[in-house]
Amino acid sequence: MRHLPISISAGRGCSLSKLYESRQAISSLQSNESASLRRQPPIITLLSEQTEALLQSLNELNSSGNDEDTNNTSTSQGPLRILTEMMISYAKWSSTNPEPSSKIIASTIIDKDFRHVTNYCFSKPYKMDKINLGMEILQLQLNGGTLSERKVNGNGVVADDTHLLLEAPRHSIPRGTWLKALRALTSSDINSSRFSSTLRSVRTLASSSSKNEEQQLTTPSNAAFRILQRLVTGKGVRQHSNNTQQHMDERDFNMVLHAYCASALSHDQMHAAHRVMALQERTQHAPALSAVAYSILLKAYGRLKDIKNVEMSILHAQRNNVAPDIVMANTVIDAYVNCGDVDKARELVQLMTAEESDAKDRNEYWPLLRPNSRTYNTILKGMAEQGDVKLAMDLSKIVKAKGLWDNVTTNTLVKAAVAAEEFEMAEDILSKHTSIFNDDDDIGRRTRRQVDHPNIEAYTELVDGYAKAGFLEKALGLMQIMRNRGVEPNEYTYTCIVGALARSNKVRQARKMIEYALNLNLPRKKLTPIYNAFISGLLSDNWSDNLESAGQASYAANVVEALAVLQEMQDMNIRPNVVTVSVVIDGLGRCNPPRCQDAKDLVQHLEFTLRPKSSRIPGLTSRGISLSNRNIATALIRAYGRGNDVASAIQSFERIASPDVVAFNTLLDACCRSDKLKLALELFGEYVSYERWSGDRPGSGNSEDITIKPDVVTYTTLISSLLQLKSKAATKRASKMYTDMKQTWMIYPDTRLVDTILSAMISGGPIGFNDDDVRFTLVVLRDGERLEWKGRQYERRKRAVRAILVGCSSEVWKNDEFAYGLVNDDPADPLFTKKGWNQIDSGFRLWGGEGEQNAEQVDNN
Repeated sequence: MRHLPISISAGRGCSLSKLYESRQAISSLQSNESASLRRQPPIITLLSEQTEALLQSLNELNSSGNDEDTNNTSTSQGPLRILTEMMISYAKWSSTNPEPSSKIIASTIIDKDFRHVTNYCFSKPYKMDKINLGMEILQLQLNGGTLSERKVNGNGVVADDTHLLLEAPRHSIPRGTWLKALRALTSSDINSSRFSSTLRSVRTLASSSSKNEEQQLTTPSNAAFRILQRLVTGKGVRQHSNNTQQHMDERDFNMVLHAYCASALSHDQMHAAHRVMALQERTQHAPALSAVAYSILLKAYGRLKDIKNVEMSILHAQRNNVAPDIVMANTVIDAYVNCGDVDKARELVQLMTAEESDAKDRNEYWPLLRPNSRTYNTILKGMAEQGDVKLAMDLSKIVKAKGLWDNVTTNTLVKAAVAAEEFEMAEDILSKHTSIFNDDDDIGRRTRRQVDHPNIEAYTELVDGYAKAGFLEKALGLMQIMRNRGVEPNEYTYTCIVGALARSNKVRQARKMIEYALNLNLPRKKLTPIYNAFISGLLSDNWSDNLESAGQASYAANVVEALAVLQEMQDMNIRPNVVTVSVVIDGLGRCNPPRCQDAKDLVQHLEFTLRPKSSRIPGLTSRGISLSNRNIATALIRAYGRGNDVASAIQSFERIASPDVVAFNTLLDACCRSDKLKLALELFGEYVSYERWSGDRPGSGNSEDITIKPDVVTYTTLISSLLQLKSKAATKRASKMYTDMKQTWMIYPDTRLVDTILSAMISGGPIGFNDDDVRFTLVVLRDGERLEWKGRQYERRKRAVRAILVGCSSEVWKNDEFAYGLVNDDPADPLFTKKGWNQIDSGFRLWGGEGEQNAEQVDNN
């Protein structure tokens, strides 16, 4: 028993000994850490402080990013400034030849800070200012950026650029960061066509800082392509392994390909898309081109209505042994439909189905595929666009027999019936195929307010069709039927009916519909289009073009009503947008006299009042409402043109940073309205240059160096004004402009331009019709033969020209095969016989006004 206490004491002594040893170890460790901290270079402490400032700056950016109207440049550039200071501090310190381990620690700290910023910049929601900041951050880490102190020697600052780079491998960018940047640059938010090219300019990653500003800006798609090239080559890419040829993912190529294809507005811009596919083809560690890539390409060519390149893309896929799937087949069908060739789309469906294809005649490329609802709905869409409702209904029977009828089928068939004005057929389709919307519980009722009924598109189409055809009572009756069937009208439905009621001066009923829309508890921004339709209806052409019958006072009352509605929107926190303001400005411009100053004052008032108080500083705009907004400025130019104030119209045009052809045409029209044709021609010469537009002759680089690509409206405006002068010199210049339009710009005339020229040329009768007049008239008439005319309109124009040629003194037409055949055509014309005219008598303005109506009556007899 006496040994037990000894034993316990021994045990306790042993434990105390271990505790003592442990305390000594901890004390020694703390002493070592203190010594280590004392030996830690000051750069680490400095970098830690800068890291805290960087994280605070990012928090400020995150909080300010929720406010759409916030645009504080100093705040957004904060992270770049802090990281630049860190790199300068690192450069100064690294020139003192510190220990390698310390350089690694410092580089790791800075690298983590770079990642903090790039993760923020390339994360959702994607915004151009964030992405541009991210691109500058990548540039800074790769090349040291533009550091003002890097070329200053002395006091520890060394001019050698290598001191600005972090220790390997932190001088490169992780692959994951590159992929985040790629996703941001190729996102639909950034590549949307609603942004102008100026707003979609991205900084490039230059190899040095010697390039000028213009060279450092490019499109998001081009910036993405350069990143894709880096991922392929491995340049500047930090890999997790020593394998520099890491296998590429097909999705990386497809993201860039889709960005190019989605933003392409012309065939020329599709060359960049082919560069992406060529890069994938020649990259050994990349997957082969698949049906997905070709589907993206085919969709773009279909959207551009380029059937030739649709066929070429299919041939290219066949040569590359790409096996088509149902998605690719549906894309080809959709491309054919967009190109207006529904027959080819139907042929492809026949090739896809075994029971409808002869094995002997089968195309070897297209395998047997099972068409789905999308296949048939796409063809139905084509038939609907062509107005072939009979074929569409026949095909719908096949769709129903195969069990592929869905809501899209219903909506498409209704659209076809409405386009053909077969309203009863459309109602019959809806009565049989309206889906039952689940509304059994509270969740269903809440969802109903958030998700549209699957057939709301069809009902809206029919409401709009009734309204445009003048059957307002039918449209209102259908609104009641919709409610009975559980189809809740949405903002688009109300927009259609409110606009139609306002155009018919049924203001009280239009306001009642607006009240119904307000009860839907829609987001305020979805109510803006409804109010826009109401204002547009009040100020529509039905009023302004018939002021003699309606009375100027009545139209003025509607303008007052429109201004009151605008104020009502602001009182209800329904924010007017650019469309709202443009419509009101146009209405003020239609007053007699035009209220141009009131329109300008209104824009300036809204520009200030709609901006949050925190950002009411010069240079910032709210929702694009400003005198420099392209749409608003164009509306002001039109108003000034009606008031013959060309000087103010030019000022409005010059406020636009990137004017388009619509604004330019409006300016030319304002000049011509005010009898300033010479000024209009000078503006045309100043802004329209094919050499500058095509890039053969570079511009001056100034902001004023703007080139406009004209369209047929541009030439119609000028040629019409020239021909109204009725002089040989003006006619000669009009003829030259017409030739330049076709041969230089490859712009083909439309029926309006052909009518304008022919009417002006023959209005004076055959007397004085010289050789040049004959040649010009025949060229225009021959061009008109290729256009689509209603009824026998083109034939009547031929008769009028023929009468002039027979009666004029010039015989140059006898050497023209087209003219000779025209003159020797059958003279027994029903119009000549009925009216008792000879050919010379009929030469004066045969069409237009009463002459046109008489000709229509002859055609109907």
